[in-house]
Amino acid sequence: MTKKLIISFFAIGVACICHAQGINRSVASSSETPLAAFSAQTPPAFAIRTNLVYWGSIVPQVTPNLGIEFGLSNKMTFNLTGAYNPWNLKGSDDNNKKLVHLLIDPEIKYWLCERFNGHAFGVHGIYSQYNVGGYKIPLLFEKEFRYEGTAFGGGVSYNYHWMAGKHFGVEFTLGVGFALMKYDKYNCDRCEDSLGKFTRSYMGPTKIGINLIYLIK
Repeated sequence: MTKKLIISFFAIGVACICHAQGINRSVASSSETPLAAFSAQTPPAFAIRTNLVYWGSIVPQVTPNLGIEFGLSNKMTFNLTGAYNPWNLKGSDDNNKKLVHLLIDPEIKYWLCERFNGHAFGVHGIYSQYNVGGYKIPLLFEKEFRYEGTAFGGGVSYNYHWMAGKHFGVEFTLGVGFALMKYDKYNCDRCEDSLGKFTRSYMGPTKIGINLIYLIK
């Protein structure tokens, strides 16, 4: 009974927010030309995004990343984000500590109000190639070994987009899911002899993001 009440209040709250936003748009556009009014009521169709978390706020190294997102309908969008960390790719005898990886992250989102506005739930995929050594990453890698391989999987996410201006927004993202990891494992940072080929499954967080968004009509 309690769960049903919570879900009901949440649904009513979202509906009220969407309705209020619609009223505000109608009032704001009543004095505009028909073309301006249509533009004011139409959500952005395209966005360019970058995840500030990858630029060094949480991850150990700066990882350049860029994504594009476009509308599929009034309440659905498709996002494709790529990230690449090439630092210390070849390494040296003195320093082979690295977090080299390529990440491709496609996602489809359903927005509760309208695209690029408020709450959204998503389904995402994961593909990564990595060469990681000298870092301890919980649930993934131990500091004493080097791992070189691939991972692929998927998950679900919750997103909230906050409009900071006509063309700018900030989106918060958190996702969980699974990945199948295949890799060679080395006993030290620079050893050439592999300890073997390994395959294992991972379940846990798959996305975390504070995304800076540039919106295009």
